Amino acid sequence: MPLFKYMSVDVAPLFAKNLRVRFTQPFELNDPFEFRPMLDFAGTADDVRPVVEARIEKMYGTLDGAFAMMEKQLATDPNFAKALIAPLDVLRKIIAGNPTLQQKFLAAMQQHKAELLDNTRMAPIWEAEWEKFRQALGQALGILSLSEDPANILMWSHYASQHFGVVVEFDDKHPWFNQKTTPTDDLRYLVQVSYVEHPHPRTWKQVNGTDMLYTKTAAWAYEREWRMIRPLKDGTEVSSGIFCFDVPAEAVRSITFGYRTKPALETEIRAAMNANPALAHVQFKRAKLGGDRIEIVDAA
Repeated sequence: MPLFKYMSVDVAPLFAKNLRVRFTQPFELNDPFEFRPMLDFAGTADDVRPVVEARIEKMYGTLDGAFAMMEKQLATDPNFAKALIAPLDVLRKIIAGNPTLQQKFLAAMQQHKAELLDNTRMAPIWEAEWEKFRQALGQALGILSLSEDPANILMWSHYASQHFGVVVEFDDKHPWFNQKTTPTDDLRYLVQVSYVEHPHPRTWKQVNGTDMLYTKTAAWAYEREWRMIRPLKDGTEVSSGIFCFDVPAEAVRSITFGYRTKPALETEIRAAMNANPALAHVQFKRAKLGGDRIEIVDAA
């Protein structure tokens, strides 16, 4: 099945000359919900409670563990010392030498543990951690968005300079579109985007690569998108924050000019592609208005 890339009047001639496509960081795309699956952070707190509780118990469940944590906090928080009624070494000796005080101290630590594990406290923490992860992922990865449909009026308007640009047809069976490094690799190959009408909130444990990377709300279903996601470090930074990857000439099948494409742009693109013998197989087509839809026809 061929897949198509809508290109603006600025991008199209550059592609014709250098056969490079941009992989765009998700937060620069027009969907504000990219890489943002609907998550249940209270449920996430429940999911991870046993692990967190075990770690907190290790830190606060014994006198030595509790004072070790207090010493770490004292080393990093100047205000912590002001809250102490005595130096830590003095407190340790007093509490260690008094079984009643020790029992009360450890009971207070257990109460503190319960407060730390409370979902109303934990949910915002997990949400903040998720946002850090999402931002880091979003800066490390780029998305190449392709469509099954070369004749969508809205796509021509939104992504091809109001029909003045072009659509490039690619051969999705070319090996360039499948560069998985392992069978379970979520990146480096074409994946069809799933569109969900009402996303169901999930916990961290329930979210997988498809949910995160290849799912969008149903409002975008008209795009019929397939996407390929690659680490930006593998590409070329052609300008600040703009990363491109070289496409093999054999993966390009045709160029469709918009029904408004100016003759000068068409001439420039044809000349650039005709100058490259490796692109001799590429066909030229044209979009034309046919009643209430766009038709794709051959262009001599």
